[in-house]
Amino acid sequence: MNEYTFEQLSIGQKETFEVTVTSEMEDAFRKLTGDVNPLHQEDAFAKAVGNGKFDSHVTFGMLTASFYSTLAGVYLPGKFSLIHSLEIKFQKPVYAGNRLTVTGEIVDKEEGLGLILVKAQIQNQDKKTVSKANMKIMCLSQDKQ
Repeated sequence: MNEYTFEQLSIGQKETFEVTVTSEMEDAFRKLTGDVNPLHQEDAFAKAVGNGKFDSHVTFGMLTASFYSTLAGVYLPGKFSLIHSLEIKFQKPVYAGNRLTVTGEIVDKEEGLGLILVKAQIQNQDKKTVSKANMKIMCLSQDKQ
């Protein structure tokens, strides 16, 4: 886990990590949220309602979006962070077995507020962007640990 302070962060700084979506992740997310929509668990249903757009059941968008939380809380800036706002645009479906690459880059710093602005994206194993996000992340003080 990174422990960048606000002062150590700079515009243009990037972090990246990879994760493979598994059916176990989907099951845990379903159990946690209670979202039992068949689009997220039944291949035949997803294929039928998607009119050929979906290969199988679609992974929960919010499950994949949760990796933006990992980006902020573990990588950029890491331990001393709190997401202030998050704007996500979903672009392509994700399926169990997809290998995702999550990347974030600092595009601005708000000195007075201790916020960094991060442009982030998630790409699948085919280098196709599945979502994009704009994040404002608060860098917390380390003084009171």
